[in-house]
Amino acid sequence: MRLGGTLRRLLRQPWLFTAMVGLCGGIAMLALYVVQPIALQRLDLRIYDALLPLRRLSQPSAVPVIIDIDEESLARYGQWPWPRYLVADLVDRLASKGVASIGLDIMFAEPDRTSPARMRQDLLRDRGIKLEIAGLPSSMADFDRLFAASVREAPVVLGAFARYAGEPYQGPVPQPPAMIARGGKDAPPFDRYLPLAPGAVLPLPQLFAEAPVGFVNVSPDADGLVRQIPLLLRFGDAVYPSLALQALMRALGTDALRLYTGPDGLFSVAAGEFKIPVSREGYMLVPFQGARRSYRYISAAKVLEGSATHADLEGCVAFVGTSAPGLADIRATPYDRVMPGVEVHAAAIDAIVNGNFVQSPSWAPGAQALIIAFVTCIATIAFGFAGPRVYVPSSVALMGATVLASRQLFISGLYLSPLYGLLTSLLCGGLLLSVRFWHEEKQKIVLRRAFSRYVSPEVVKQISKRQGDLLAGENRELSILFTDIRGFTSLSESLSPQDVVQLLNRYFTPMTAIVRNRKGTLDKFIGDALMAFWNAPLDVPNHPVLAVDAALCMQEQLEALNVEIEASFGIRLAMGAGVHTGQAYVGNMGSDDLINYTLIGDNVNLASRLEGLCKRYGVPVVVSEHTMQGCGDAFAFVHLDVLRVKGKTKPVSIYWPMRPGTDEVFQQAMPQWLDARSQYEQGNFAGAAAGFAALAAAHPAVRLFGLYHERSLTLAQSPPRDWEGIWTMEGK
Repeated sequence: MRLGGTLRRLLRQPWLFTAMVGLCGGIAMLALYVVQPIALQRLDLRIYDALLPLRRLSQPSAVPVIIDIDEESLARYGQWPWPRYLVADLVDRLASKGVASIGLDIMFAEPDRTSPARMRQDLLRDRGIKLEIAGLPSSMADFDRLFAASVREAPVVLGAFARYAGEPYQGPVPQPPAMIARGGKDAPPFDRYLPLAPGAVLPLPQLFAEAPVGFVNVSPDADGLVRQIPLLLRFGDAVYPSLALQALMRALGTDALRLYTGPDGLFSVAAGEFKIPVSREGYMLVPFQGARRSYRYISAAKVLEGSATHADLEGCVAFVGTSAPGLADIRATPYDRVMPGVEVHAAAIDAIVNGNFVQSPSWAPGAQALIIAFVTCIATIAFGFAGPRVYVPSSVALMGATVLASRQLFISGLYLSPLYGLLTSLLCGGLLLSVRFWHEEKQKIVLRRAFSRYVSPEVVKQISKRQGDLLAGENRELSILFTDIRGFTSLSESLSPQDVVQLLNRYFTPMTAIVRNRKGTLDKFIGDALMAFWNAPLDVPNHPVLAVDAALCMQEQLEALNVEIEASFGIRLAMGAGVHTGQAYVGNMGSDDLINYTLIGDNVNLASRLEGLCKRYGVPVVVSEHTMQGCGDAFAFVHLDVLRVKGKTKPVSIYWPMRPGTDEVFQQAMPQWLDARSQYEQGNFAGAAAGFAALAAAHPAVRLFGLYHERSLTLAQSPPRDWEGIWTMEGK
């Protein structure tokens, strides 16, 4: 009962009920973001994949090269695993070609069963046969020892594999690199969030005693695709790098990593000059450059045969791996479901060398919450309170802005998923439109019942559609614009009536577009004059600014339009514009048969008078003091005069607006103008006349200076008794 009563009270206040529905939609989306169901996770990953081409480089780096144990190599040197002496030869030949480092994406966890010493032991144990091989050099008795010697002399990184399940590892461990942690006092230990591997598949101790180890693990996402790799992981009591990172360290000749931490944990890892953004768990997003073979592949057989040149390998980071399908080192990536695993490490090195990083920032959860809240508010306003015409533009704007913002961030290297912003727009919009449709249908039923007894069914339909008259008359503060073409009557005498119509159409089309683009309302055309106003029928914030901007844009548009008009009609047009801001009555006016939405009032007449002053003062636009005050700092204003226009006793201050820095001539003359104006206002007409005369001589094209010079001379001959700086206009 209590819940039902609350619901009924909400329904009596539709705006509150609508806001509550929008709020519920936003809360539901926040809950979905926190829970993140598998289906949404996978959809989010698909969006990431769709954005990934934005990080594709025109040319991948030449640093990584893949030494491929391919089908050709297996056919030439036999099935895998090869004898360790053959792998040693491969390492020796790569080192001789000047590679910077060699990353072995291969596990050497067990002794080589093909070593003569091992074969003697196995035959004696299994068959009781004592094998003797004559003429065998002592160095070839143990292929693992031979391989260890090659590893010791070459810049090799051995591959290892971390196990996150099973029994803990018991045995010797490789020497980890030095970790230099840098962070504030409030930063947690850098390894707090790193994945801990209790077990591992490690190379033979005699091998990792000679070379560092890098883990080859990747980290498939919920859909099984590899988009990131762990650059660091914990094993035993130490932290080890990945194969790609250790290969980079080996190439740079460094045995230490710099780790940068903040309040949220680890955020970047640096090796030498390369600083790599990572998640606090130590994962690096790998921006793959395409499907398999995006990087250079060289067959291992060619290296062993000596056909791979020094130029092919010098200074490169060589990853030894396999693309042979039978060896099962296959990974699925956003571009390729069967990419050789070794290419993942090459892609990581390519991204590091090129600085081509994508990072999911630590502030992403907070940003997503703000996006959901913001979209909820906008959707509630657009779908809950605005008219039907706003629905589609609002949807497009909201969803488009979300996608474009995510796209721009991705181009900058940050991934902030647009998924939850899009879903918020859809969910809140759907809920609000459903509720609004239900509420409006209910209101129409009420209106029909209430008015069906008093008016005709047709009137009831109109009332139910509008639910109030938006165009009802009212007093409002408006910004009113009048424009007029100077001397149009005499100009049109040389044109035919058809040409006059074409000329006016060509002139009015861009002018009305300027008014509408600035939220103005076009009132009427009066011959060659135009009347428009702002702040009705809907509220328009900053309407004085929009009105003045429209007047200035009209003058700017006329400059370009005159080129066409002169070419077509052989004349040029000049226009004046007046803007005044004040109270006026606006609404539907007219007869029973014909009405017009317009305005009346004394301020309308004043706006028309201001337009007429443009020609007298020689300026393109004249505005009143009220308009100037409403514009704030949006424009630069020149104080033209204080005058009494014909038919009004109260003086009016008028101004000439301009965009800052546009009228360089007047800006240069501003100090002299202000000085002469000051003397004029103080009644020193002789001094003012001299100042204005100098300005008029220096700038004869500026009519304003000549006007004040003539006026000052007239006043100097017959000074008024009680001069207040107010000029009385004798004509309109």
